[in-house]
Amino acid sequence: MLKLNTITMAIVMAFSLPLAAQETEQASDDAVKQASAKNDTAIEVISVTATKRKTRLMETPVAISALSEAQLRQSGVNNVKDIADLVPGLDISTATDQAAPVISMRGVRSTNITELGDPAVGVHLDGIYSPRMQGALALMYDVERVEALRGPQGTLFGRNSTVGSINVISAKPDFTGFAGNINAEAGRFNSKNLGGFINIPLNDEFAVRIAAKGLKRDSYLEGYWDPNQYDIRRLSEDVLNAPVISEDSYQGIGSTVTQRENWWIDGAGTDPEAQRVRALTPADKADFYNNANEHSFRISTLWQPAHGLFSNHTVFQQYVNNSAGTLDLVNCDQLRGRPAEYGGDCSSFLPSDNTYQAVVNVPGELNLDITYLRNTLNYSINDELSLVWQVGYEDMDRSSAQDSETGLDPWDGAIYFLKGTGATSYSTEIQLQSDEFGDLVWITGVNYFYEKTTTLGYYDNPMDDKAFWDQPDRSTTAYALFGQATYNITADLHATFGYRYSHETKQDKGGRTYRCSNADGCAPGWLNRTVLNELPVDYFNDPALYASYFENDNKGQWRNHDFRIGLDYNLSQDTMLYSYLASGFKAGGIGDVFEVVNDRTGEVSRFETQFDPEKVLTLEFGAKSSFLNNSLNLQAAFFYTDYTDMQYASVGSIGNVERLSPVEDENGAPILDENGMPVLDFQNQPVIAYYTQNVPGSTIKGIEFEFDWKPYQNGRITGYATWTHARVTDDWITKWDYDPEYLFGLSYEDSIDPENTQLTTNLKGNDLAMTPRFTANISYTHSFDLGRFGYVHSWFNLSWKDKSYTTIWNLDKHLDDMDFAVSDEAAQYITDKRDAYTMVNASLKYEPQSQAWYAEVFVNNATDEMVQYWNNTGKGINKGSFGMPRYYGIRAGFNF
Repeated sequence: MLKLNTITMAIVMAFSLPLAAQETEQASDDAVKQASAKNDTAIEVISVTATKRKTRLMETPVAISALSEAQLRQSGVNNVKDIADLVPGLDISTATDQAAPVISMRGVRSTNITELGDPAVGVHLDGIYSPRMQGALALMYDVERVEALRGPQGTLFGRNSTVGSINVISAKPDFTGFAGNINAEAGRFNSKNLGGFINIPLNDEFAVRIAAKGLKRDSYLEGYWDPNQYDIRRLSEDVLNAPVISEDSYQGIGSTVTQRENWWIDGAGTDPEAQRVRALTPADKADFYNNANEHSFRISTLWQPAHGLFSNHTVFQQYVNNSAGTLDLVNCDQLRGRPAEYGGDCSSFLPSDNTYQAVVNVPGELNLDITYLRNTLNYSINDELSLVWQVGYEDMDRSSAQDSETGLDPWDGAIYFLKGTGATSYSTEIQLQSDEFGDLVWITGVNYFYEKTTTLGYYDNPMDDKAFWDQPDRSTTAYALFGQATYNITADLHATFGYRYSHETKQDKGGRTYRCSNADGCAPGWLNRTVLNELPVDYFNDPALYASYFENDNKGQWRNHDFRIGLDYNLSQDTMLYSYLASGFKAGGIGDVFEVVNDRTGEVSRFETQFDPEKVLTLEFGAKSSFLNNSLNLQAAFFYTDYTDMQYASVGSIGNVERLSPVEDENGAPILDENGMPVLDFQNQPVIAYYTQNVPGSTIKGIEFEFDWKPYQNGRITGYATWTHARVTDDWITKWDYDPEYLFGLSYEDSIDPENTQLTTNLKGNDLAMTPRFTANISYTHSFDLGRFGYVHSWFNLSWKDKSYTTIWNLDKHLDDMDFAVSDEAAQYITDKRDAYTMVNASLKYEPQSQAWYAEVFVNNATDEMVQYWNNTGKGINKGSFGMPRYYGIRAGFNF
């Protein structure tokens, strides 16, 4: 329940701003009247569709940010991920293995971005839900605006909008005349960006708009190919014939683990050439990890007959990404200066002390092809009633190859998703809406959604185990009934009531996980490196080769009732107060099913990983005010969220089974017999899975303050400031999974043993991940009018985020209550705390009086901040995804 001081803070926040606005308006009433005759500083009216009908931003009783095409282009936005610093309470990272963004808003996010998971922040394109997060990375271009709604949107937007929704609204065709634009950008890392649109009105009732964009950029990483890793089938002859630096390992020669101390290289096969240690080969940045090679086009039509009874907007869009994909990098800044006894810094196991580097033996590959078809029909039944019908279709195909251990461990590994992996979805929604002129304004509707995902791929440990995923039919079927109405109690006081019934079914039909290992004869066998590397690169792509499989057939159903109760009051013509209590819902999941064979007894154990739905209940108070003759807009909100059964996904152990496996020495290396082969024995091994668990309960509260001020005709200042407090508030007894092998000095088997009581911990009191306590953002734009010589527009943006945690573990809070084997000093080198940082962006643009063209110079991340967005720590090495370093260049465009 809310505490008294929380309620007091909410009331103060909700009412102090508008009361101050009212006093200011009264004090300056004469000045406003004098300026009203010629108001060069009035802010344009911004319309949004947060309530599924067009309303003014400053009159919409929800927390919402609206970003225009000009703002997006000025900020160098290419996709949804790039808007993270432009919206209060928003943080977006990237899960590299799935090539998908992880969107966090107001402390709530989803960590499961596989086909088994759902987002906590719904992404909509032209108001239609886009289910796969990979699509959120699609190029963003020729948009009318981006709307970011904060708070539960369960009533109107439904599933997977637990804490908010992002709606990317593309520019519609218009009938005003033929027009177009061509724009280009050239920047650091050999970046080339070309885009544009053409608007063609075929007559007074039908218009077509064609838009496209392409982006190519070299990698910003220092990349190396490593011929010393176990699997070298994908490396070129030049790399394989790199200069020999040592005849065998353990001579301390070289810069990486696989050069200096690879325990298997001396006995790995019978070919002496394959046992020599060779130099690393620098990679070509054009096709190395973290490059860009993507393009997209969109064709949209608008049919609006003269009689005005209906309008129909159709969009066909395709996005293609043929890059090398991304991978996790080592946080060298955090490790810098770590003593050798604790594991050393990056210079101990990498070619240089640089975060932006990677050593691999698997060339990166990402092939992502997404086709969209969207249609919105608006039909006026009569003067008081209208019908809206939305239809969406999305088809995604993807394949990828990613090095998973990046040369940091002698145990080689890679993840492959093969052609045939993808998702197809269909959605439709029919709305019935009242007009906006009566005392009761309402909307009701029905929504249907269906998605089928197909996964074909495998994790490859070249020395031993492989797991092949063949999931031909994982589906989600969901339907919902909803309604929301606003009643005018008085001319200034309005009450809103909303309700949604949701029903969701998830099912896996025919899913199989195939197993292959040295023990079952499917893999070449221990230390047969030469034999392995004579096999074709696609040898293990065929599940028919695998020795056994287990079935994943599973099904789950969930129902939910969401509601919204709101009250808003017009304190004056320019000031509105609002409050609401609303719920949000994200369905549970069927998880994977694991059937594991005991190598000694032959018995089969079955493990299921289903998880429960998560729910939020949010109370929010807000205010929106316009000051100084509409030249200053202020928005403020206080929110309190009760977060139940948060879904948290991670890799961990779900049980144990006896496996025939090598006996290892104290250093983790297999013990070899007199023939140079590993000594095998039946050992109790953990069953490792990527699974989701539910965090019992968390609370999140915060304050958001946004401003938009035009102090003079040629200047504008915009920005926000936030305070957020997000914590686990219920007991969460779980197994410690943040690098236990290093922190506790355990063997790999002990570190992932689910029954190891040494690892039992309570995470109550931990901060939720990616939620800075304070954030602030400010942009200043000034235009210089040069008369007949045109205009110069200058822009400066500063974004600051307070320190936060990149995981749920909050390592530094558990240094005293956990029996870590390493010192507090050593633990700090792999902490999951992210330091506060400041990002600076700026640009200077020239355009002539005719505004027919422009030229611009810009810089993003001018301070060259290295920001970590995702954390994946193991064996004393902090890895994750990082933002791009300093980027600068020039832009130019031509309008016609």
